[in-house]
Amino acid sequence: MKKTLRILFGQRVKALRIATGMSQETFADRCGFARSYMSRIERGGSNASLDAIEVLARALEVEPWQLLASESTHDDDPELVVPFAADGSCFHPGLASTRDGSFGVGDKASQKRFDTFSEALEYLRSMETAKWRRPNQSGNWGIVSAVKWDKLKKKVADE
Repeated sequence: MKKTLRILFGQRVKALRIATGMSQETFADRCGFARSYMSRIERGGSNASLDAIEVLARALEVEPWQLLASESTHDDDPELVVPFAADGSCFHPGLASTRDGSFGVGDKASQKRFDTFSEALEYLRSMETAKWRRPNQSGNWGIVSAVKWDKLKKKVADE
């Protein structure tokens, strides 16, 4: 099923926000929006006005058109190698907490939270066996262990 423009837009806003290291709440405050409205935008549940797009772009320090442009593919980035679990899922930017935009990595007893995907990935690389939090097919969050490392595919990163 093809993603709607609202969903693609929301994913783009979320990816750029996460890249800045801002939590959703901090970003909403910077924009002057309610966090619930920001959440709806990032999930593709709200149809952002042109004025809202302008505010979002200013807060992200990008041009408004860049919020509508698709991200460049990660497939050409030899550095973006991520851990994959036995079920084929991998660690990717879409695993940021909807609550605060952070990433949970490590064992249950010694879990660490990182504000950015790149910081979390760097920590995963330092672990003997990379472990991270992600939802299962039922939507319940749990910890999985890496069985291999491979390039992050754009389709996986967008999920």
